[in-house]
Amino acid sequence: MSAEKTLDILDLFSLETRELSVARIAELLDQPQSSVYRHLRTLKEKGYIVESNTGTYRLGYRFLALAKIVRADNTLSSIVLPVMRHLTKETGETSILTIVSELNVVCLETIASPQPIKVSAEQGQLLPLHAGASSKPFLAFMPEKTVDELAKRGDLRQFTEHTITDVQLLKAELAQIRKQGYAVSDSEVDEGVYAIGAPIRDSEDRIAGVLSIAGPRERFLNKEVGSLVQHVLTAVEEAQKYL
Repeated sequence: MSAEKTLDILDLFSLETRELSVARIAELLDQPQSSVYRHLRTLKEKGYIVESNTGTYRLGYRFLALAKIVRADNTLSSIVLPVMRHLTKETGETSILTIVSELNVVCLETIASPQPIKVSAEQGQLLPLHAGASSKPFLAFMPEKTVDELAKRGDLRQFTEHTITDVQLLKAELAQIRKQGYAVSDSEVDEGVYAIGAPIRDSEDRIAGVLSIAGPRERFLNKEVGSLVQHVLTAVEEAQKYL
């Protein structure tokens, strides 16, 4: 069984696409249904794929076990989680820790706001690299040509009317993030969501992750945004002491 084809199948699943039929997978990968079915059968036997009563497939619970292994081995999580709990307590908003792998931003940890109306994030959730305070700090410190590459690949997706998809405007935004040391997002990915995020650097000055807070736009703007920014920057400084 080709490992590459198997991984291609798994990569088709997302929060937006949780179930797929054999026919749909074959169509997306331009592969014969018989070949796709063989791959799915092996994945199902190993627990990576589950077949529903309707004949569609979704990711299996084997991934939860693997996720626990990854988290247990992640020093960043163990260091930043106490800081995140304090940040959420101080601000009353959801705190989020993200990491980047190549051009994929992933939610590693999240501490939910105690307030009844809040923004939620899921561990393992994939986030756009070009939009949102949890992602833009990564892109800001990547080579400038990365923005051009994203545009060429059609990856500058428009999520709301506030998402920056113009290459020059995005580069200007990233320059501002580099200058001030943090990013702000006002309804860029989800309408009505405000967020503030800053990069966490390790002892070699590499970006290990981004720490952010997110919540309803109206609540953020009713608070002192400058004070919220300072809370995030202080939390980042605290985390960096141990990296």
